[in-house]
Amino acid sequence: MKIIPWALPFFILLMMVSQEAAGDEFKLTPAIAVKEEYNDNILYWTSDTQHGFITTTSPELNITDKTERMETNFSGRLDQRFYSSHGELNATDQFYEGSGRYALTPRLNLSGKVFYSQDSNPDRDLNVTGLALTNVQRARQNYTASGDYLLSEKTMTTFSYDYLKDNYDSPTYTDLEANTMGLGFIHNLSRFMQSTKARGNIVYANYNMTGAQIDNYEATIGINRALNEKWNLLLDGGARYTDTKISVHVPVDAEEKSQGWGAIGQLALTYAGEVSNASITIKHDILPASGNTGASERTSSSFSANRKFTYELSSGLSGGYFVNKASSGELSATKIDEESIWISPSVRYKLTKDAYVEASYAYNKTWYHVTQETAERNLFQLRLRVQYDVFH
Repeated sequence: MKIIPWALPFFILLMMVSQEAAGDEFKLTPAIAVKEEYNDNILYWTSDTQHGFITTTSPELNITDKTERMETNFSGRLDQRFYSSHGELNATDQFYEGSGRYALTPRLNLSGKVFYSQDSNPDRDLNVTGLALTNVQRARQNYTASGDYLLSEKTMTTFSYDYLKDNYDSPTYTDLEANTMGLGFIHNLSRFMQSTKARGNIVYANYNMTGAQIDNYEATIGINRALNEKWNLLLDGGARYTDTKISVHVPVDAEEKSQGWGAIGQLALTYAGEVSNASITIKHDILPASGNTGASERTSSSFSANRKFTYELSSGLSGGYFVNKASSGELSATKIDEESIWISPSVRYKLTKDAYVEASYAYNKTWYHVTQETAERNLFQLRLRVQYDVFH
């Protein structure tokens, strides 16, 4: 296992700077988690499935520093996976993340995030994009800069830039470089409707892959409304214009160009109660297809619900449904037509304020309509996590 060389001095420097700050809140929290799984389709294949037990140990370090005007958070985690019957799949994944927010003036807030990972878990994207990968190693870099500026008592503007780079350790998968820029406006409509804000967003995204380049322009308008003290509704709708260049090799090498319009949008309904919370989200957009040459038109819906029975005992239920589609030569070099679902109930018991044990079950199924095949799995998990605040 190769540790990212900049990770250790990065954390040491942060600790030195944070401890020198006067009058702030500093927390250094190491943690360890141990997870035991039984997976009846480890590589999420459509046939010749492999099953077995997987033990994962996850040492972790979290650092938080807060002042009146600034907040910084840094974390690092290693996931060491050991397979009972498929030792060749043993691997160690690494995750490092840093984020910060600074109030430059009473009107202007700036924030940023840095993320780096090396992972090879076949289901790493399954519940996020609906697309499955094998155990190929992926190095991911993600950098985000954003801010908001208060134009008046009722109007705010937001701005953001996001850079994403994925490199796969296999020629079977396509590397990705993505640049996304956004500009938004939020206006308080309390003069006309209580607890309601109007929203507007303009987004430009450029996706570069070997053999494909996609430029996507989007504009949406919407509202964010607190229906009452517990329920909140967010609704955005608009249009996109997508310009695509795809390299194809059948029957001869050529570059196919296409342009097209489409609808995009999202709906999010959230509930926050004293002992329970829930959310439902529906989205439709153009997004990169993990490891593929191109993007997909993705429709996703997800939900989550959690309930606290006692201080120690709580339960959760989450799930999702994805549809990924792309025509050959239009958004992707090859046709994509997949549907996938997942659902996962869980129960958690707090042993102490710093330790808990959690049991969960997850079911996934994917329909590959192009090849007329399906893949599904059952995943049982038992996880123990313990943390300790060294400085607080």
